[in-house]
Amino acid sequence: MMLPVERIQSGGLHRRRGYASFVPLRPNAAMARRLIRIVQYAALPVFLLLFWEEAVHFSWVPRALIAGPSTVLVRFAEMIGDGTLFQHVGVSLSRLGAGYLIGTVSGVLLGVLVGFRPLAARSVEPTVLLLIPVPPIAWIPLLIILLGIGESSKIALISIGSFCTLFLQAAYGIRTGDKSLVEMSHALNKSDRALLWRVLFPGALPGILASMRIALALSWTLLLASEVIASSSGLGWLIWDSRNFSRANDMFVGMVTVGVLGKLTDSALVLLEARLTKWRRAFRDQ
Repeated sequence: MMLPVERIQSGGLHRRRGYASFVPLRPNAAMARRLIRIVQYAALPVFLLLFWEEAVHFSWVPRALIAGPSTVLVRFAEMIGDGTLFQHVGVSLSRLGAGYLIGTVSGVLLGVLVGFRPLAARSVEPTVLLLIPVPPIAWIPLLIILLGIGESSKIALISIGSFCTLFLQAAYGIRTGDKSLVEMSHALNKSDRALLWRVLFPGALPGILASMRIALALSWTLLLASEVIASSSGLGWLIWDSRNFSRANDMFVGMVTVGVLGKLTDSALVLLEARLTKWRRAFRDQ
């Protein structure tokens, strides 16, 4: 698009016979924008790390109970070198993956069924809604009684949290589908199966994917809770055991590792969302 102008400033426009046309930013300008973005992302984490280091160095916090970033980094490298950290990470990720997958798949499928079929809503939804307000943590004693303190109870706890989140969103997404599209589908004599999977489910998908991120964050919380209460391995156990025996370095290594893995898994879901919802035109997609 050409715009008539008299005076043109730099920054993506150039002058040609009294017109201004949009052109890509010059390499220097593009690099400057990238640097500004990097600074914006890194400013707060760097400030917090420096404040943390200074707080430990000047004994603003108990040095025997809280380790500084520099000593945590050294211990982090040591635990990677001897394989201890990888062992705990592998155990925790296997529990998280199994529980999250079971809860997500079952929650979405049952939620879609309840949202699409009135009979399923009448027969299933009241019972599920009665159980959902019970906090997942409250299920721990019952799960230990029924399943023991092994892997099954931990996976079941994570599944409960994921299931509740996805069930509610899937049912809501199907019920609030675009009525005009539903009427058009009926006018074209589309089957119920086509209506569900080609009209209603794609419309509910963005909300389901957003709820999957919420369920993932909740799953990390439930994972650590289950490992703290009844476990002898995993990141939650590492954090709690280090706290009990005053190993501040190991405790913070576990906490930082959980934060990093949580961010990575959430970023994977963001990429999945972008790939599955390319058709959506959002206000801001970055």
